[in-house]
Amino acid sequence: METAAAFAPANISLVFETYEAEPPHGRGSLGVGITLTEGVRVEVSRARGGETEILVGGELWEFPTVRAVVGELTPVPMRLEVTAAFPFGCGFGMSGASALAAAHAVDRLLGLGRGAEELGMVAHRAEVANATGLGDVGGQCNGGIMIKRKRFAPLTVEQLPVRGQTLHVGIFGPILTSSVINSREKLERINRAGHAAMAEIGEIGEALDMDWLLRISRRFAEESGLLTSERLMEAMGAAEAGGYAASMVMLGEALVATGPFPGSRAVEILYGGVRVER
Repeated sequence: METAAAFAPANISLVFETYEAEPPHGRGSLGVGITLTEGVRVEVSRARGGETEILVGGELWEFPTVRAVVGELTPVPMRLEVTAAFPFGCGFGMSGASALAAAHAVDRLLGLGRGAEELGMVAHRAEVANATGLGDVGGQCNGGIMIKRKRFAPLTVEQLPVRGQTLHVGIFGPILTSSVINSREKLERINRAGHAAMAEIGEIGEALDMDWLLRISRRFAEESGLLTSERLMEAMGAAEAGGYAASMVMLGEALVATGPFPGSRAVEILYGGVRVER
């Protein structure tokens, strides 16, 4: 086999709270996420030179998160071609998807025989160590409309009783994830708001629907201090004026809604996680 490829879905976070653990890569998050049919495809082959090469959209990137995945799995220099459906840093879990797809593709190419959970943890550790995320990989391993309630088990999710539907997203710009998850002051406020939102979701139970979930998410975005973008609030107002529920995509200057708004496009929910394509 000369090449192998894997796909991991985009993951949008609606509510989250974080927890600390030792060693540092034991950090993680609880919360609610939704995976999409679009995401990241990674194709791998053996590098012709002596160093691992990572190309994103045809351009060479350093990409420490993906490099860390390769380094943990093998000393063999690899060439990775990453194709992402959404821009990085905008809340769609592209770094986590890249790490997870890379782990599965490298495993397939080299015949390492690692299990899905082990590969997921390799990707999760790389994300945490490089401050590109705390919880996307768990969603991307599983897929669907999910809630994570269990601390110290970053790949464990439960499916929420929410009927799937077409959603609409608009992207206005990035937010540097590390500037949030490495700030103790910001995390304290986020965790208070996230804990309250998670408690409310638990109380609603089987009656929860997408509109209700997005309304909880919007309140979380406001109370956590994450919703500060005027462009985002204007787009949110436009979506709500059309009769739709809308919220911020965490962590990005991006919006998700139950119906269209100016600058949006439709996306579909994926009920499945990472997969090896060849």
